[in-house]
Amino acid sequence: MSTFLRLSGLLLAASLPLSAYAELPAERIEPSINAELAAHTKVFAKQLYRVADNVYSAVGWQLGNVVMIEAPEGLIIVDTGESVSESRKIMAEFRKITDKPVKAVVYTHFHPDHINGVQAFVTREQVESGDVQIYAHDTLLANVVAQGALVGPILGVRSAYSFGSFLEAQDEQDMNGGIGPLVTPEPSTFIAPTVTFADKLDTTIAGLDVQFLHVPSEAPDEIVLYLPANRVLISAEVDQGPTLPNIHTLRGTKFRDPVQWVDSLDKLRAYRADYMVPLHGRPVSGQDAVEEVLRMTRDGIAYIHDQTVRWMNKGLTPDELVEKVKLPPHLAGYTPYLREYYGTVKHSVRQIYNGYLGWFQGDPVDLDPTPPRQKAERLIAMMGGREKLLLEAGNAYLKGDYQWAAELAGYAIRVDHDDQLARDIKARSFRKLGYASMNINWRNWYLMSAMELEGKLDGDEISQRSIEMRKVFLSPDMVRSFTPQSFLQNWVTRIDPEKAGDVEMTLGFSFPDVGEQWALEVRRGVVQLHKGIPEGTELRLSMDKSFMDTLLTGEGGLVKGALLGDVKVDGNLLDIRRFLSCFDFTDEAFGLTLR
Repeated sequence: MSTFLRLSGLLLAASLPLSAYAELPAERIEPSINAELAAHTKVFAKQLYRVADNVYSAVGWQLGNVVMIEAPEGLIIVDTGESVSESRKIMAEFRKITDKPVKAVVYTHFHPDHINGVQAFVTREQVESGDVQIYAHDTLLANVVAQGALVGPILGVRSAYSFGSFLEAQDEQDMNGGIGPLVTPEPSTFIAPTVTFADKLDTTIAGLDVQFLHVPSEAPDEIVLYLPANRVLISAEVDQGPTLPNIHTLRGTKFRDPVQWVDSLDKLRAYRADYMVPLHGRPVSGQDAVEEVLRMTRDGIAYIHDQTVRWMNKGLTPDELVEKVKLPPHLAGYTPYLREYYGTVKHSVRQIYNGYLGWFQGDPVDLDPTPPRQKAERLIAMMGGREKLLLEAGNAYLKGDYQWAAELAGYAIRVDHDDQLARDIKARSFRKLGYASMNINWRNWYLMSAMELEGKLDGDEISQRSIEMRKVFLSPDMVRSFTPQSFLQNWVTRIDPEKAGDVEMTLGFSFPDVGEQWALEVRRGVVQLHKGIPEGTELRLSMDKSFMDTLLTGEGGLVKGALLGDVKVDGNLLDIRRFLSCFDFTDEAFGLTLR
């Protein structure tokens, strides 16, 4: 009985004031891990699997697998991992098998764990000279740009929470990433694709026949490879490997259409492949085994979708749907492919509802709700005040009702962000929920949030680490692939209306080395990007695209470039500076630098 929470019942019985809690020693919650999630770690033991006679899958080095196809005239590397340092170790393993040159790289989709480690296998010079081709869907580059530039700042923060980037070593022991080992985040070494296609591409690479197919699913630009010579299907993340697929990702993503995903799985089934090589988890051998995994995976996704829509049409809201829609035993027990290590039924159901109907659930009270702090103040007063609220939260914790304890404590935190007792109750509750969770994403969010509540993460550290995480999505190597259009499009959502509320100006941009002209027009807090420079535009900047790249990496600055001659200026420099000051790039890892 050494902690204030364990003594809350005694304190209540003795009618002691809430302040007495603070005098009692803190409880230590020993780190633990859900037994099934711990056992799941063994699936990702490091091993180089040989499939058929010429395909090798490196499992266990990093979150995403790297696949090597040995073709008659060279090697094809499929996906490159999230970490160039770990990918170099994989390449060393490949070199124990063959010394053939790499002739092609394939990006199956745009997520960092599939594209970031490319320069462990090829150099930028090899690609630019044409010695190596990089294959991808024709929307991949646009997705890379949108991910890194458009929502990069918030995605960096949320990804840090989803992947547990700040967790202490004791909370990572014997852990996994749900679909692979723990993530090794490093700045991307991305090189832009050189060969792209829309729907399908049948081609020969290094003397080997390869069939590509676009199969939107886990990502909108997902592609798979089929090798007809030995009936090997490299299934990317259409089959997400040893977990219930992540129909929605908690870090944030656009709507993943489960109907489209099921259709793509059926397209994979039509190959009747003898071998399947996913980009997460172990290969699958035997036509019957491949068919079973694909069929059961599609049935799991279809069941979640169909039953969600069924009950939506009966008027159920998301909070009701998550209690109603549950996988039947034959699907829920299909280990490991439909176990909730990475995706969950509950957060998938919420995404499906929102994807079809949006945020509004039909109750007009949600149209203009009471602001969160004001609502918390009123509820606390109605409950009898802060002391009664937190005593009830403490009792809920003692009874093992950790969700309710966290919810109650949350009201006090909304009123007073620094309420230490409320933060302590909520943090302890999150630790209990996190250690019990079988889902790695839920676990990481619980434990990272607990650390924040405990004061183990300060704002400066979060900011710095989030910038580091953002380099996973937007690194110097990535920005070299930005076009002038993508560079300037990023400005549109960075306008600060307080600084630009009375500004009506247009700034033209010329990039003579690539023959492009664009213009940004500011109209009192709104920005429009124009192709070409409108007639009569007095303010203009001219620079090579190579100098634009230095702006994105933070190595260069527009004003400095103008003074040194890297940027040609037409118009009043003070007016240009006023124009530039309308934009907010303060949260950017790579953004506009005025110096």
